[in-house]
Amino acid sequence: IPGRANLLRIFVGRAAVPSQTDLVTILETNLDDVSGEIVGHTQRRLFDAGALDVFTTVIHMKKQRPGVLLSVITKASHAEQLESIIFEETATLGIRRSIVERSVRAREQCTVETVWGSVQGKRGWRAGEQPTFAPEFEDCARIAAREGVALRDVYRAAESAFADRVTSISLTDQARAHAGEFDEHRHDASEDQRRDPFRDHHQHDHDDHHHDHD
Repeated sequence: IPGRANLLRIFVGRAAVPSQTDLVTILETNLDDVSGEIVGHTQRRLFDAGALDVFTTVIHMKKQRPGVLLSVITKASHAEQLESIIFEETATLGIRRSIVERSVRAREQCTVETVWGSVQGKRGWRAGEQPTFAPEFEDCARIAAREGVALRDVYRAAESAFADRVTSISLTDQARAHAGEFDEHRHDASEDQRRDPFRDHHQHDHDDHHHDHD
């Protein structure tokens, strides 16, 4: 290129990305000419196809026509497939797509024991925070129907069982840490203490302190 050096400049670096975050794609379309049954059917198909979340919002469109905003949260790898479902089921003329960053909790499946049986759920956690537990609705509803108890009571029992487990684990970790400190302190005892294991090491430290003071 005349007047410019024949060079290519490249900057190499590392992106500063906060921990426990990821990127998701949001698909949205406004609907005012489809029935509620079609919207519900579309939601079920989207969930079955791998959508992370699907929800609707009541909106008013041009000429104050009532409608719904269909929103889908998905991984980028599923976006094309989910868009095809939306086009096919709703005949919408357009779908907006955006990529956003979200903060997330690490999560895993977890099972707790209640007086009525096992309840599955999801355990979530972030660094420096207490873990959370969300019981699965299907398990709780099944137990409530079988045992003839209120659904909210099953939820409370599952959450209480998880809280008790967290407390038990925390106390066990504290006991282990205390045992480790005791072992380390005992390892650092003087040669006189090792020769006489019945001697109180706290008393020995106290004697040394008086000796240094004198």
